[in-house]
Amino acid sequence: MSDSILSTLVVEFVFLLAKYFLELPFRPLLMRVFHDFEAPPTFEIFASLVPALRFLVKQCTPIDLISKVPGKQYFSFKRGNVVARPANREYFVPDPDVIIRLWKKWLGETISPVEFARLTYTVALAPCLAMELFDRQNKKGPATYFECYIGHLFARSVGVNPTKGGSLPVHGRNVRMTMDFLFNMGKEYRKVHLPVKMSTRERVVQAWAHQRLLDAAYGAGAYRGIMVLFSETKLDSRKLEVVEICVPDQWLAYQSLLAHMDRIYYFDIPGRYKDLTAQYPDVIAIKQFGEFFSERAAVLHS
Repeated sequence: MSDSILSTLVVEFVFLLAKYFLELPFRPLLMRVFHDFEAPPTFEIFASLVPALRFLVKQCTPIDLISKVPGKQYFSFKRGNVVARPANREYFVPDPDVIIRLWKKWLGETISPVEFARLTYTVALAPCLAMELFDRQNKKGPATYFECYIGHLFARSVGVNPTKGGSLPVHGRNVRMTMDFLFNMGKEYRKVHLPVKMSTRERVVQAWAHQRLLDAAYGAGAYRGIMVLFSETKLDSRKLEVVEICVPDQWLAYQSLLAHMDRIYYFDIPGRYKDLTAQYPDVIAIKQFGEFFSERAAVLHS
C-alpha cells in the first residue's frame, strides 16, 4: 500500500478513533493494520474496538426508531441532540461481554452462522455509531473504518494482502488506477476485485465501472468481482423513521450491460435486492456477508 494511501487512512481512522473513544495505548496496534492487512497481530485490533461499544452503552442513550422497512426493527443511540445511524435489532449486540465471547468462539472456530452475522455486524457498526455522535457530518470516517475492516477480514481469510489499484495497459502505456482492493492469491485461485461501501449511495456505479476496466484490460473473468456493502437504510432524524433506498432496475442494468459482479454481500440485505436475486438468479447473486466464508473455496476456485 502506498505511503499516500497510508497517510490518508491513518489520519481519518486511527487518530479519529483514538481521539474520541479509544485509549491511546491502542494506537500502535491500530497502526499495524495499514502495513499488513493479513498479519495475525492485526486481528486483535477489532477486539480492541469493544471500547466503542462500551462508550455507546454507558455514555449514550438507546432510542427506538420507527421502521418503515417490512420485517425489520431498528434502533440507535443518542448523545445530546445527535442521533446516530440505524442499527438492526436482529444483528446488533449492545453488550460488550457478549461480543467478546462471540469473538473467542470465532477464534476457536466454534461460532454458528447466526452468531457470526451478529458479531461481524456489531463490530462493523459500533465504531461508526460512536464517530457519528461526535460529528454527524463525518461521512468519510465510518466509510474508511468499514473499508479497513472488510479488507482485513478478506486478507485474513485468503492469506494475502491486497493492493489498492493497478496499472492498465492503454495505447502502449501503463495507466495507474486506484480501486478499493485487488487480491492476487496465485495461479490456483481467481484474482479478486473487492469494492467495499457502506451503502450504494456512495457512487456504486464506480464499482461496476472498475470491473469493466479490469475485464477490458486483462480479459473477462481474470478478476472476479465481489462487492461488500453494509446496508441501504436511511434515517429521517426529525421523524426518526427508517427506510431502505434501493434501485433494483439500475442494478439489473449495471449487472447486465456494464460488467458482472460474481457476488454481492450485505451485512443487512434489503428486501428488494433479495427479490431481485430471486427473480434473476442467473444474472445476480446477492447474499448475507457471512456466506462468503462458507462458500469461499467455490468462489475463489471456480
